[in-house]
Amino acid sequence: VLRVLKVDPVYFLLAPTILAVILLAPLLLAIASIVSIFSGMLVAKLVVNLEFTEFLNSAWKFIGLKEYFYPLSLISSVLSYKSLSFKNRLSVLYGLIKLKSLNTKNEKKIPFSFWLKQNKQNEETVKKFWEIICKPAFNISLEKFDNHDAYNLFKYMIFDPKKNISIRYSKKPILKIIEKPFKEYISKNNSKIIFEKVVKINKKNENIIIETKKNKFKSKKVIIGTNLESTINLMEIRKENIKISNSSIINIVFWFNKKVMDEDYVAFSNSDLEWVFSQDSNEFNTFSQKIIISLSDTDDLLKVKNSDLTRNFEKKIREELCINNDVKTISSLVIRSPKATQRTNDAKKLLRIKNIHFVGDWIIDKLPNTMESACLSSDILVRNEF
Repeated sequence: VLRVLKVDPVYFLLAPTILAVILLAPLLLAIASIVSIFSGMLVAKLVVNLEFTEFLNSAWKFIGLKEYFYPLSLISSVLSYKSLSFKNRLSVLYGLIKLKSLNTKNEKKIPFSFWLKQNKQNEETVKKFWEIICKPAFNISLEKFDNHDAYNLFKYMIFDPKKNISIRYSKKPILKIIEKPFKEYISKNNSKIIFEKVVKINKKNENIIIETKKNKFKSKKVIIGTNLESTINLMEIRKENIKISNSSIINIVFWFNKKVMDEDYVAFSNSDLEWVFSQDSNEFNTFSQKIIISLSDTDDLLKVKNSDLTRNFEKKIREELCINNDVKTISSLVIRSPKATQRTNDAKKLLRIKNIHFVGDWIIDKLPNTMESACLSSDILVRNEF
């Protein structure tokens, strides 16, 4: 019929179909992708209570687009940082470029605060950018670690585009998150958990003897996962042979009877508050919002009384968050960790004992003492030894 009407059937029938596919296939793909992503987010939230932001971060990492946009993504993030003037944003970019090109083999170690001054960083960029990142990571001031330490930190956190770094904190106690799957794993592998305080670990011939107050256990291999000082005590190593430097952390917790903060966390640049986290709570049989003030490098505050700390920091948090007087403080708590982080350059002296392995935040010299470096030390041990 089409030929009788002198109409090209290919042009009339096939061309519109091909044109429709060309135009609508990308749109259909976009709709399908959006629907699948939001469906995945909803299922993850309902089944395992995974937050939407965490789901998107994981998806972004899995797809692997971040490395293709690097360093444009980093430049864009710095240039959009509103807490600094545009001139100082450029200054931060310059500092990042200089730090990335640092040659740790040839350049001398100098305090990082001095290195920043040498590389055109002023007081504002130090306070509002470098301190916010470095001080919580190292738990010491910028004068107490060197430019090589800073290079290693930024290399791991920022300069490697294949890494996906985000700020996360648990809304439940860590024990509740890991206890059930850990117990299931132990039971499936014909093992058991022994709750006894270990007092000493030593080698005897080919066996490793683990002594508690009640029993002695033999093993061919042992993994010790605890802080540096406890490790030294267990192994009965003379403390004068290992140099340790301690840094403290203080958390000050307030419960308010009304919601005072919408964000999950906020970093303060020109304030003693540093990092503040929020969490809705029903701990007092009524609604309250828990506000946690996390303070790093607090050796100078360890001698201050709890009453003075709570009074001073309640005043500061009320000022910074503009909390009205009608909002009442239900309760407060001060949590002190005098030896929150322990640093040493002598870790390798402990790592030479055959069949006794160590994991912890003090193992990796090139990274600060954090939960991430502790987990990474476990990952490295499993990959290399097991």
